[in-house]
Amino acid sequence: MILDMMTRAEAEKLPSFEASPVHQLGACYLWTGFTDEDHAFFVRPAAQNELGCLADVYGIRDGVTRFMAREMFVREDGKLRLLEEA
Repeated sequence: MILDMMTRAEAEKLPSFEASPVHQLGACYLWTGFTDEDHAFFVRPAAQNELGCLADVYGIRDGVTRFMAREMFVREDGKLRLLEEA
C-alpha cells in the first residue's frame, strides 16, 4: 500500500487506533479521535512499548493525503493519548 495514495474511503475501513490495545508495527489504523467530516487521519506505528507508541500520522483532506508528523502516544488508564494532551 502506498500511504500517500490512500483515499478517505480506504482510511475509514481501517481498524480504530484508539480501540486497539496492541498495534502491529507498520500497519495502518484510523485515528478516530481527530477524524471529522473534513479531515481523515490515520497512523502507522513505528515503535511501541509498555509506555506508549511512536507513530507516523497522515492526513487526508480534499482527496490529498500527506504525511503530517511523527507523534508519541502514551498509555493512560488502558488508552492511548497524544503526548501533548496527556
